[in-house]
Amino acid sequence: MTVITIVAALVGLVNYIMNSNTTYFSGLGKDPIVIGGAVLGIAALALWLVLGEPKASWKDILPVLAPVCMIVAALNLVNSRINGIAAIMTFENNAQNMADLQSAIIAIAALIAAAVLAVFTAFFDVKKEA
Repeated sequence: MTVITIVAALVGLVNYIMNSNTTYFSGLGKDPIVIGGAVLGIAALALWLVLGEPKASWKDILPVLAPVCMIVAALNLVNSRINGIAAIMTFENNAQNMADLQSAIIAIAALIAAAVLAVFTAFFDVKKEA
């Protein structure tokens, strides 16, 4: 479950970076909060996967930190793209803009999916006692 969450977050991050380089959205630049939130969420999940223990420790904060970081990243991404999405869907609807919009929608959906999966992942044990 953790690996699926990491993959979803990576898909969202890659699509966000691709979307930041598109013609329509390139003027907005790359938001360090979106990139940082996704990277921190991925790192927290990876650390939890590697360092998780069956007994309580400080590492138990990692599966809680991951969805928080991904939610912050997803909300900042939606906030930066919502006006562009509305403009493309209403006034500026052409093939190029719709292609640029596709990577934004995939990035948003993947980051939200990763955040939801990270919440579910927090309830699963990584390592079981023998």
